[in-house]
Amino acid sequence: MDKQTIEKVLINAVNATVNNEGWSNLAEIGGFLRGQDIKYGKLLKFIQSYDNLLEIKVDEDRQPPVIYTRLKENYQLSEEKNTENGNSE
Repeated sequence: MDKQTIEKVLINAVNATVNNEGWSNLAEIGGFLRGQDIKYGKLLKFIQSYDNLLEIKVDEDRQPPVIYTRLKENYQLSEEKNTENGNSE
């Protein structure tokens, strides 16, 4: 599966699991991705590799800490970003 397709699935995952504060619990994102047959090793590292799209926060007031993610305000999909720079793949 190509990177842009995975980015679109991640957008859907965040939108499907977002809470009232605008954040999605990483565990819920993982469940959504498994349901879409997306393979990943460590979920946090996988999510961090899409820093063009997602931002992360850790709630350390909970034990164990809970990790949340949300779409960046001005995110760009990989292909769009490359096209703007004059690079085409």
